[in-house]
Amino acid sequence: MGDRATVEIWNNAAAPKSEERPVVLYTHWGGSTLIQDVMSAIERRERWDDPSYLSRIIFCHMLNGSNDPLNDSTGYGILTDNVGDAWLEIVVDCDRQEIIVKEFDKNNETYTFDEFAKMGEDYDT
Repeated sequence: MGDRATVEIWNNAAAPKSEERPVVLYTHWGGSTLIQDVMSAIERRERWDDPSYLSRIIFCHMLNGSNDPLNDSTGYGILTDNVGDAWLEIVVDCDRQEIIVKEFDKNNETYTFDEFAKMGEDYDT
C-alpha cells in the first residue's frame, strides 16, 4: 500500500494556474512524517524566496529519515504532476510565502511560512 504523500513547490504566482508546473517531491513510504519534514525545512528560515534551493532543502529533510535513500531505486521521486493516490499533499508557494496542507477527507489548512516555521519550533520543544 505505502504511505504516499507529496510536496508541491510553486514559484510563479503571476502565471495562470493552468500554465504553472510545480516541482512535486514524492514519498512512497514517508507520508506520516512529511508535515514534520517540511516544518523542519521551513523552520530553518533559509531560502524562502528561492524555490530551487528551498525544494532541495525540503527534499533533503524528506530523505534524512530513510535508511539508504541515495542507493534505493524506490521510495522517493521528483516530477511535475501530482500523483493520484497520495493521502497528503503539501503545497509550498514561494511567491505568496504560504503553505497549504491538503489531507484526504479533511479541510485544507493554509499557513504563512512564518506560521509554519513557528509550528515547527513549537513541535520541537
